[in-house]
This record gives sequence, C-alpha cells and structure tokens, in this order.
Amino acid sequence: MPNLPFELIEDILRRLPVKSLKRFRAVAKTWCYLIESDNFINLHLRQSLISTSHRNLIIGGLGVYSVDLETLDKAHVIKPPFYYKSVDGISNSCNGIVLVMSDPLVLWNTFSREYMTLPNCSTEMQAPFESYGKVAYGFGYDSESDDYKVVRVAEFRHKITHIWMASETKIFSLRSKSWRRIGDFPYALPFLRGNWRVHLNGVMHTLVEDPEEIEAAAVIMAFNLRTEKHTPIMLPSEIRIRGVDVSLDVLDGCLCVVCTSRHRVVIWVMKEYGVRKSWMKLLTISPPLIERNDIVKPLTYSRDGAKVLLNCDDKRLLWYDLANHTAEEVVVEGFPFVFYAEVCVESLVKLDNSVAEVKKKVQRKEKRKGKIRSTRDDFLSEGFKLDPLVKQNIVTSVYPRKSNKALCLGEIQIFWLQEAGSSGDEELTGKSSLNSSVNLFVHGSSKAALLVELVI
Repeated sequence: MPNLPFELIEDILRRLPVKSLKRFRAVAKTWCYLIESDNFINLHLRQSLISTSHRNLIIGGLGVYSVDLETLDKAHVIKPPFYYKSVDGISNSCNGIVLVMSDPLVLWNTFSREYMTLPNCSTEMQAPFESYGKVAYGFGYDSESDDYKVVRVAEFRHKITHIWMASETKIFSLRSKSWRRIGDFPYALPFLRGNWRVHLNGVMHTLVEDPEEIEAAAVIMAFNLRTEKHTPIMLPSEIRIRGVDVSLDVLDGCLCVVCTSRHRVVIWVMKEYGVRKSWMKLLTISPPLIERNDIVKPLTYSRDGAKVLLNCDDKRLLWYDLANHTAEEVVVEGFPFVFYAEVCVESLVKLDNSVAEVKKKVQRKEKRKGKIRSTRDDFLSEGFKLDPLVKQNIVTSVYPRKSNKALCLGEIQIFWLQEAGSSGDEELTGKSSLNSSVNLFVHGSSKAALLVELVI
C-alpha cells in the first residue's frame, strides 16, 4: 500500500459510514488511533451533518429498524444491546444519538451500538392535592459546553378540571452523569405527547398556549440548553389552534409547524430562525392524497429539494412534489405496520461506560461463575507473584499471538506497540479506547498465545 499523506487519509476516512470505519480500525494501529480520537469523531460528525449520504431513518415500531434515506429500499433490523420493549419508543435524535423512552431512560448511538443507561430521576416537589402528573422528556446538545443533556418536565393537573397547577423541571448532563433541578417551566404543556423532541441548535422547542391572546392561539417556547432560559417564538399570524391539531417539527435545519384539520394539512417553515416574518407556507395537502385526519410529520427534502418526504399517520411514507402537488407512496421492504420515524445522521459519538462500570461487570460475571478469589496471586502461571503495589484492578486472559490485532478486554481495547519475544516476561505500554494509559505485562509467552495482564 503506498504511503499517503496523513491529512489525505483523514479526509478520506471522515467521509465513510460508521460500519466501514469500525472495520477499518483493524487495518493498522495508526488508523485505529485516528478513528478513535476525539478530533476525528468531531470531523466525521461535521461531515455527516452537511452530507446527504450519511443520513438514515430510525424506525421505532415492533422493534427498531434503520433505512438508508438515499435508497429507501429496505428496513434493516437493529438489535439494541439492552432490554427494549416495543412500547418504549424513541424520542428525537441528536448527532447520531437517540433517547429511548424506557424505564430507565437510555441514550443510544444506533450506529456505534454504544449506549448509556441514565440514573433514575424522582420528583422532588410534593404533588398538589387532588392532582395527577405526567412527564415529558427532551434531548439535545449544548455546543458551548460540549455536553449532551436530557430535560425532564413533570407537570401536575387537577384531577377533575385538568387545569395546570404546577411543574418541576430537571436536567441531566452527560458530563456530570447526574440530574439536577432547575427553574420550573412556567407554562402548561398541552401539546407534548410524552416527549419534547424538537431540538435545533442547542435549543428545545415546544408549543404552549399563549396567555396574552384573547382568541385561542399558541406560541413556540424555546428552552436554551446553555442558559436554561425560556424565549418565546411567534407563530405565523394566520395560525389559530381552535379546531386545528398543531404540531412542531424540524425539517432540514428549520423549524416547521404542521396544522392538521379534517380537510387538509398545511405545513409552515421558518426560513430565518427567530424571525416571525420569515415564516413561509411550504405546502397544503388534502384528500385524496392523504386520508382525513391523518397526522403528518415532514422528515426531509429530496436531494434536489423538489420533494418532501412525509410520514402519514405513522403508517406510510409519501414523497410530495412541491411543484406538481402530487404524492407518491414509498414502499420499503421490511417496514412494520405501524411505526415512528426519525431522521438520524451517522456518528461515532461515544457513550462509553466508565472504567468502574467495566470492572463491576467483570466482577459480576466472576460472581456468577463462583470464581471470586480472596487473592489474585495465583491466577497467572505457577510460581508468579504480583507486586503488592499493582495487584489491584487487573483483568487477565489468553489471546492469540497476533501483533497486528487489537486485544478486547470487556469494553477496553489494547493495541500492540511492539511484538513480544518468544519467551520471558516483557512489559508493553498501550493505550485504551478510554484514552487512559495502561500497561501490558506478558508472562511466559509462546508462539501460540500470550498470557496478558492489564493494569488499569
């Protein structure tokens, strides 16, 4: 293989899908270090966000599926690496990560298969007398602090009148891995159906009833994940919520509002964020192109921008031609009968478990096998004794003697920096996927295998 400049290799690799990059980590140690680096992960993400070739539909239904938006030909089953019930569903996606609405909540990168189970979040405030509660969640990214955050709003309403009484808001930070209470959301949330999924540029958006309007009207309330402040965004003056089902979505980087009545669906798009005059009516669609009372969700534009992909009532996909005002149904092999669709970009964004969690998994596995020892002095070859200063936090195993392959210990990957000798004890210095230095001690190696001790 000819020697290519490092910058050229990096530029080529960042344009590839995640599935290929995961395979190419085994090509060379330098490639593996590059692909696992934070800088490359950010480069790949930026490329995915501006490209049309790294986008997929994540389908939630009786299982989880992925569909390539370029072809829309076949739904591929994704098996979650955690317990998933079909009733859980998924919330919005952000930079390749989706929020799984399970109990407990799970953040999941469906492409790298990494996930994180969120700690339980309880309600601190005492529920008002004769009230019932409902909870809504939202997920987004704060670019200022480079942190992913989950917002939880618990709302309390009167059991009989259903009048809003109080609410409690908490936020989870992926960096701190903990929940904390923030200023309560000051509005009722009648438009939220379990999730707060409209995220755009570090801001969560939801529709609320406008208390300033005499007639029935609504306003978009924007919650900034960095400042944790609420800001109103006005809807087009033509929109009224009486007799109309109003929903909020994001269409290729722009806020959009879908107004559904018995006879038609109208979709508005905000071309310039925060500017009321920039609202533009994108399309009006009515029967027989759609069925009466269909709930329509816009997903994405076609490559040439001439069509919009619509999810109609969570049962079928349509390409709507903006110029000819025609619709064509999309048939995808392997689609569930009822589904929820979310556009998701491919990414390598990490959701690594901590070293402590890896150690706990190893200990639990050994307990199940009844192999927990009071001392580890005898787990290596006969006659070998561990130094007391380094005998803690170790994992051992036997691996095939291949100097160009990665060693996988639980969720930690170690890569050879040199080849061990045919005999004797040697110490190798490696680097783990957790970006922490480790030491490899090779004991009594042979041509067939190496007995490796990993000191974390």
